[in-house]
Amino acid sequence: MQVRMLSGADVAELLSMAEAIRLMRTAFAALSAGRAVMPMRSCVDFQNGDIHMMPAALDGGDICVKLVATFRGNRQHHLPVVQGLLTLTDGETGTPRAVMNCGPLTAIRTGAAGGLAIDVLSRQDSEVLGVIGAGVQARMQIEAGLCVRDFRQVILYDRDVKAAQTLRQLLLDRPNPPEVTIAADSQQAAKQADVLITATTSASPTFEGAGVRPGTHINAVGAYRPDVREVDDVLVERAYVVTDSREACQREAGDLIIPGCKGDAELGDILNGVAEGRSDDEQVTFFKSVGLAIQDAVVASWLLKQAEEHEIGSLIEL
Repeated sequence: MQVRMLSGADVAELLSMAEAIRLMRTAFAALSAGRAVMPMRSCVDFQNGDIHMMPAALDGGDICVKLVATFRGNRQHHLPVVQGLLTLTDGETGTPRAVMNCGPLTAIRTGAAGGLAIDVLSRQDSEVLGVIGAGVQARMQIEAGLCVRDFRQVILYDRDVKAAQTLRQLLLDRPNPPEVTIAADSQQAAKQADVLITATTSASPTFEGAGVRPGTHINAVGAYRPDVREVDDVLVERAYVVTDSREACQREAGDLIIPGCKGDAELGDILNGVAEGRSDDEQVTFFKSVGLAIQDAVVASWLLKQAEEHEIGSLIEL
């Protein structure tokens, strides 16, 4: 049996953010329409981190299983916080087809989901992007946001000032960069933003929801456990709440579980035209994402097709 191996570099070479956003439309629309198989992921907690197993498939498509480890202390070891492997298996025969490094895939598809939510839910005239957090996912969320809106300014905040300065320089090194400033605190970023992103490891709210201006859209992507959250009760009560998956968020998203919110719509339902999106320019909208295996399945299948066409990666005989 031959299996194609794709490194992190292979994935990053093949998968642009714009393409990933397009693939997220397919993934979320299929999930909400019932055209996907996606059991809830299982998690094992360890002293230094946790490991999730995430299986999924589109109807009739390849079967994807991702094993992803999140070890937050890895920065001190100069290792990625998120690491793992993804396997792709033929949906008809069960024959293994590919193994991929899932670090870049996870980072890009998570950013792309945020970009899609910004495209669907934020005001068309949004100009100021506020970002709380300055890690890899913050950078991915910004890249995705810049794909769908012409932000003239990005306001960054992170408790680690050096991390914020590093991210600021990365953004300024882009072609035609927006203005990039570093906020004195998270509330400054939240108050000035038309679109606000939280991408942190915080266990408690990162800003005061009462300070968010009418018409703001918020993406919260950092918290994925029922006992932690990045936003407070006030923000959730003010907002039209959209989830990546209502079922997954009710099991895993402390941002919604703690205030007792079930969400108003799934993003896929809005894409499919069976739920409303933003109602007017004054409405506060909030997208909560915990990350879904169907995102991985759709992206991985596309990646394998591209890799086969362009002969990227290595073929291993097992």
